Amino acid sequence: MAVADPPQTVRYCLSLATVPASVPEARRAVRTELAARGLDADHPLTDTVLLVVSELVTNAVRHAAPRSPRVTLQLDFCAGGLTVGVHDRHPHCPRRPEVPHQDGSGGWGLGLVHELAALAGGATETVADPDGGGKTMLVRLPVER
Repeated sequence: MAVADPPQTVRYCLSLATVPASVPEARRAVRTELAARGLDADHPLTDTVLLVVSELVTNAVRHAAPRSPRVTLQLDFCAGGLTVGVHDRHPHCPRRPEVPHQDGSGGWGLGLVHELAALAGGATETVADPDGGGKTMLVRLPVER
């Protein structure tokens, strides 16, 4: 009896400074990596992934920079799916607000990420580091080729 090989996961990681210039750098790198994996600019998921990356890296730059000089962007490609992860070393694990901040200071990003994931048939999750000193924002998306 033959045993099937486990599904292969291809991982892409990029370490970025938590500065505003890292947002377009992350988008460019992810666009290139998506294309290398067969998800070109015309693929229906490409714009979703790029917007998710922009929002999550922007949040890390805006909120985590004082405690986390670097952020790690990770893409995990596996059979039928893609997981986008953005990790920083700020201990606060944000939750998606029900409504944006009343003072206009934000609150749209995580809601947008959650909605984009849901519309694509995916999900979001925040995972705290075991030591409590950071977290990873995860977005899991199904991929149809």
